[in-house]
Amino acid sequence: MFYGHVRGFKGLERSAVVLAVNSRPGVGQAAEALYVGMSRARSLLVVVGAREEVEAIGGPGVLAALDEGTPWNPPPG
Repeated sequence: MFYGHVRGFKGLERSAVVLAVNSRPGVGQAAEALYVGMSRARSLLVVVGAREEVEAIGGPGVLAALDEGTPWNPPPG
């Protein structure tokens, strides 16, 4: 397991990435951070955050790309 900020993740890949989107649009490099975080997962990408926030930061294309993925519904408990 590895935990870090997306700014330190450039050039690295991981089998699974859990990306917490908790930045407001227009704050810092939110769009670049979203792209870097989303492009590092090789097998599983879990994006945690409000759809509206993800769309505001990455645009409708990012939201559409996420919608094309396979939903992950882990069993309860």
